[in-house]
Amino acid sequence: MNKIRLISFGLILVVILAACQPSANNQTAKEPIKIGFVGDFSGFWSLSEKPARDGALFAVEEINKAGGVLGRQLVLDARDGQNDNALTVRLLEELINGGAVYIIGTVGDPIVAEGNIACKAGVPISTGIGSAPNLVPDMGNCAFMMIWNDTIQGAAAAEHAYQQGYRTAFLLRSTEFSYVEDLPTYFGETFKHFGGEVIGEEEFRVDAGDYSAIVTTIASLDPQPDVIYSPQINPDSVLFMRQLRAAGVVAPVYTPDTNDAPNVLDGGAAVVNMPITTHGFPLPGSDLAAFYDKYETAKGTRPDNIFYALGYDEIYAVKQAIENAGSTESGELTKSLANITNFKGITGTWSMDPKTHFAQKPVTLIKIENNQFVYIDTFFPEYIPAP
Repeated sequence: MNKIRLISFGLILVVILAACQPSANNQTAKEPIKIGFVGDFSGFWSLSEKPARDGALFAVEEINKAGGVLGRQLVLDARDGQNDNALTVRLLEELINGGAVYIIGTVGDPIVAEGNIACKAGVPISTGIGSAPNLVPDMGNCAFMMIWNDTIQGAAAAEHAYQQGYRTAFLLRSTEFSYVEDLPTYFGETFKHFGGEVIGEEEFRVDAGDYSAIVTTIASLDPQPDVIYSPQINPDSVLFMRQLRAAGVVAPVYTPDTNDAPNVLDGGAAVVNMPITTHGFPLPGSDLAAFYDKYETAKGTRPDNIFYALGYDEIYAVKQAIENAGSTESGELTKSLANITNFKGITGTWSMDPKTHFAQKPVTLIKIENNQFVYIDTFFPEYIPAP
């Protein structure tokens, strides 16, 4: 009788202890949701990627203070890949093996390798602030572009230029990577679609240190082009503009989003007639202006370029996708990302094309006056060339 009682008591104790232990599902439910980001935070691309990282971290802080996502905290594990392929790959594999459910991609050289690794593991990944349309198909079917792509950026610049009455264009191009190689094509095709004419083209080298030969060619054109399109990245763009204006060329020069940066203002009078395509502008009373204000209050420094906002928006878009899916499981999250509709970010409202995995988002144009950036317009181009 005593033996039976002892066995019964032992069984009851086991049942009680088992009930007190959290299940694997409950433990998972309380684990933080990890997002990974291996970017170039110390090299060529750091002027863009460090702000994107800091904006993303600020979003994570906000979301966690508000209770997290699905009752779990977010963690952004950002590591410096230094635009080095081998280092970036190693760090990315560590993040995926460590449980990252989503990856923000680098704008640097290793982006396609990042995408291939992430997609092989089934982990959704973005192109980060990279906008070349070849990236998503080259990376894999789990890749997404959370900003507009360069077909939209180039088309918007060309449409605006044509609307200003410009009818002849001269293009600059580099073959070193897609951004500087393909943007002139998208500008040129759109410009010709509306009735404009491309009268010439010159190839440049990134970080060449001198563009006087190209400037001489442009200055010798007769007649002069109405407009010039250059995909140069600052500080190359500032150097080119100084040499161009010194040679007496007064045509407006349209440039892409990498020139939405404070050091471009160092160009002074040379960069005044240089419209820039970008992702948003902090007009008074806008959500973007409010973000700049609260970031400055919290961090003591005011965002000085748009890439803070792009990093911030991406985290909130991922939050929406996780909540819509009700899960961080890779297949469900990938499907949810592909079907984001009317996401309202601080840089605008957009929806994801479920087939191409490209965000459909309008472009903002700005210019420089009195040593500050000035808003021109925001619109989605009427005509978009094929990638």
